[in-house]
Amino acid sequence: MTSTRRLHRLRAGLALGAVGALTATGAAQAAPAPAATEASRVAAVTADDRAAARARLDDRLEELTAAGAVGAVAHSRGATGRAWNGSAGVRTIDAARPARPGDTARVASVTKAMVAVLALQEVDRQRWTLETTVDDVWPGLLPGHGDVTLEQLLSHRSGLPDYLVPLLGDAQTGTELVDVLTRDRTDRQLVRAGLSQPWLFEPGTSFSYSNTNYVVVGLMLQRATHRSVASLLQQRVFRPAGMRDARFPTTGRTFAGPAHLGDYAVLERPYLLDGTSSSVFSSAGAVVASAADIGSFYRSLMAGRLVSKRSLAQMLTPGTTGPLAYGLGVYRATDPCPDASGQPGTLYGHDGASFGTITLVFTSADGTRQASVAFGGRQYTADAPTLPAANQVLVDALVSTCPRPVPPAAAQRSLVELDRLSAGLDTRAEALPEALTAR
Repeated sequence: MTSTRRLHRLRAGLALGAVGALTATGAAQAAPAPAATEASRVAAVTADDRAAARARLDDRLEELTAAGAVGAVAHSRGATGRAWNGSAGVRTIDAARPARPGDTARVASVTKAMVAVLALQEVDRQRWTLETTVDDVWPGLLPGHGDVTLEQLLSHRSGLPDYLVPLLGDAQTGTELVDVLTRDRTDRQLVRAGLSQPWLFEPGTSFSYSNTNYVVVGLMLQRATHRSVASLLQQRVFRPAGMRDARFPTTGRTFAGPAHLGDYAVLERPYLLDGTSSSVFSSAGAVVASAADIGSFYRSLMAGRLVSKRSLAQMLTPGTTGPLAYGLGVYRATDPCPDASGQPGTLYGHDGASFGTITLVFTSADGTRQASVAFGGRQYTADAPTLPAANQVLVDALVSTCPRPVPPAAAQRSLVELDRLSAGLDTRAEALPEALTAR
């Protein structure tokens, strides 16, 4: 889940953490060498780096919990089919039960790619097009702006304000935050909260990340199919993608049993948010899944098992290049692993930030490699140490799955790309009231 303004530093820290990780795995090896031996030197060093990265992934997860995460899980899988699954820390502070690799977590905005898949399946069935408007499906849902298109919603180019800002506006303490988040809401209430604010721009003219966009898409799906989003995800996404532990709760219990990472918002002290109503996230971020589940989702997506080749290409094509190269439910980043021609590789994926968890998942452009990490214990500070630690896990996992050497120059290019991305993340930070984040 993401929104605007106050905590832009949090997401900026997240991207800068990735930059630090890339520096550690690549650029630090870039000392000058004689031209005649440069290729062999890079190959030898980076081959060692790949082997060392896989060997130390468990240690990296321990470093993540040492940095403040309560519990963490991670997953990676390469072209050979070999998978690594790791965990560190505990599920909850009080019970001190160790986290396990298969534990689930709120994956928040990682949900968006899955909901985008449902929408594009309607396009593949020729029931919708990307130019289908909100009024075509649900007249009057967005008064005065019924001409907003499906593509504009999925790409965050609608101008629709984020509902999180007014939803959380009354909370002044951590206890009040817990109270606000435990109340059930309907999707219509979330949309009305978004519409209580001025529209940000004319639809299609700019980019602004807004969770309300995906709540509207969820309502459109329900109206068009006469089925719940939970049912659609189970049949059309979770099952075909082999996501064995994935769920889409909206009311009632969020977690089906104890095998999950506890949601902790770390303010002046840790606040357990397991009781947060998933209706607060809805189609913008309510999915609960394991790290392996979300890796399986991206593997199935890129293999063409969820949408047509045409729809996949539309998902991956950015509708904007700033502040994010954002397509339809996914965004693009630079892979530390070069492609077969030695050129910079491309990653596709998404981050997810619930109020107490952070999740990251990326896949290679050819769909053969995935890496994901999730942790509970979200810190609301400008220099949260968990963020670079999580990125270190992610980047080491990506390097460990690369089938070829990772040259320092490739890591440097990733460094530059992530540095650029971090400069625009103020539009996607969690919107907590200032009283909660001020020290």
